[in-house]
Amino acid sequence: MSPTTALVHRVRRGSLVLTLGFVVAAIGPSEAVGQVPAVKTDIQGLEAFQCSVLGVPDPASAEESAQAVQLGSTASQAVVLGDLARARELLARAVSLDPGSAGLAYQFGRVLEDLGETRDAVLQYCRALAFGAAGEEALDARSRVDAYANATRRRIASEAIQAFADGVAAAGVRRWGDALAAFEAAAAAHADFPEAHYNQGVALEALGRELEAAEAYRRYLDMGPDPADAIQVSERIGQLQVVPASGASAGSALALGMLLPGGGQFYTGRPLGGVALLALAGGAAAAGFLIEETDIRCLNAVEPGQACPPAQIIGRNTTRPYLTYGLAGAGALMLAGALEAFFHARGLDEVEVASFGDRSRLLGPSVRARGLRADVRFFRVTF
Repeated sequence: MSPTTALVHRVRRGSLVLTLGFVVAAIGPSEAVGQVPAVKTDIQGLEAFQCSVLGVPDPASAEESAQAVQLGSTASQAVVLGDLARARELLARAVSLDPGSAGLAYQFGRVLEDLGETRDAVLQYCRALAFGAAGEEALDARSRVDAYANATRRRIASEAIQAFADGVAAAGVRRWGDALAAFEAAAAAHADFPEAHYNQGVALEALGRELEAAEAYRRYLDMGPDPADAIQVSERIGQLQVVPASGASAGSALALGMLLPGGGQFYTGRPLGGVALLALAGGAAAAGFLIEETDIRCLNAVEPGQACPPAQIIGRNTTRPYLTYGLAGAGALMLAGALEAFFHARGLDEVEVASFGDRSRLLGPSVRARGLRADVRFFRVTF
């Protein structure tokens, strides 16, 4: 009996998911482009400063207590002589020897305050009160703590606080236009409101207004956030300053578009179009590679719709019938994208891209021809 052949179309596992993934990326690329930071939901400093509850330290030994008293006496002499730095050093050693001494804590606080270290001084006053300061020392320590609390407490107009809360609520449900309006109202109602300016930056970034977002973040930095937050915000500003080079070259747009699907769109400042084109071309190529057709030769005839038993398989030949079409489709998309970027760049006016004054800039791709060579630079930094 002569062998028969049967064609089996087989799609590799995961190919459909992968191809659909490319299509989804093309339809909604904005989620992959970048995530905006979270808005700030709390307003720091609305509550007045209060001394923390301190545990009672272990009592110092008689020798340690005597040595601490001697250091405190020497520090008093240094204060009289105007050597506050020496007094600070002596009292730091004294309170480490006898951490439960209310008198030494109060004395240390006065020296720190004279040196301008107000926050640390207040913490020493709190220790003095917690460890049983009495008489004039207790009254003076309490008055100084209260004065510090009154001076550092933020007083923000109620309408500014309400507008800020409205903006946080709108941002929580991604109504960025409403959120931006609320944060702008909060900043207008109270000038010294760094959280409102930061959240303006987040809302502007979510709305795609990167340059305005960078300026809002810069206003936030001007208000002196803590160092760790300042570093993060500065890095975010740097990310927002990734812009296409001014005076886009049509030749560069064409060359980048031929090197990578969507490269010309990225170069001319249209990242969403670049992501969409890259996803569609990648999906077409992936479909061509992943869909296979297998020709199985069976020893005996097989009824239509039935599979050849494994024991009777005498040969098989696997091909990718759609590979040519997939690659051709990807190539056509790449060529079309490159030409579109070329004509788009030719039509652009010579507009100088905002450079934030004298600050450094991270600029977009460029291509330089040198004889038969082409140098491709995807990013460059100017100072």
